Amino acid sequence: MSRKRVSQTMILKYLNAQCERCHKKNNLTVHHKTPLSSGGKDDETNIKILCRKCQNIVHGTDKKKRDLR
Repeated sequence: MSRKRVSQTMILKYLNAQCERCHKKNNLTVHHKTPLSSGGKDDETNIKILCRKCQNIVHGTDKKKRDLR
């Protein structure tokens, strides 16, 4: 079974191209709520648009703001 790939452009347009955490409109990335490696789906129900800074916070790589997750 092939997994449905969701276009990043489609998602960004659908969500008005802004970070869902801080609402910034630059350095955006697609974040899977449940990682694909953990069985998460590659569809709009498992995807959030985050800026790089918020992505780092969510993943715990921004040590200063790790507690804001």
